[in-house]
Amino acid sequence: MEEEVCGKWMPRARTTCARRPLHLGECRTAKALADTRARKTARRVGKTLFTPEAKARWNRRYNLKRYGLTEDDFERMLVEQDYACAMCSEPFSDAEVIYIDHDHNCCPDEKSSCGRCVRGLLNRRCNIAVGYIERYDELARVYLGKAKTPLPRRSEGLRVVAS
Repeated sequence: MEEEVCGKWMPRARTTCARRPLHLGECRTAKALADTRARKTARRVGKTLFTPEAKARWNRRYNLKRYGLTEDDFERMLVEQDYACAMCSEPFSDAEVIYIDHDHNCCPDEKSSCGRCVRGLLNRRCNIAVGYIERYDELARVYLGKAKTPLPRRSEGLRVVAS
């Protein structure tokens, strides 16, 4: 399928315009369009639009914004916690991801917060533990309330039968 072109005759170039119909700006030959494209591509060779450091800065700023925090708030929390997890007090390493803990009863969205309900900064292990405690606390209390007496051991007559 051939792409539609303007087709307007260009007497000095002795050819027709190669741009799309109803284009804005002046008419151009196919060669002129190819030359411009090649020139722009040559300028971009070896250049990236962002560096890994810039991407890390953007990601951090985005994540802080989702939790209603600024860079200063985050740094203040780190200093208050002595650069350690708020739950287990284990120091954060340089490459470690720091999780922002917030009260899910205040803000039901799991990945964002209003900023007023942020409780602290956690490492991965403690963040997972807090998540389980919040989700399954009531279930565990019900189970522990029903399980008053331990089950008899195998030597006491309980036989396990595979089905």
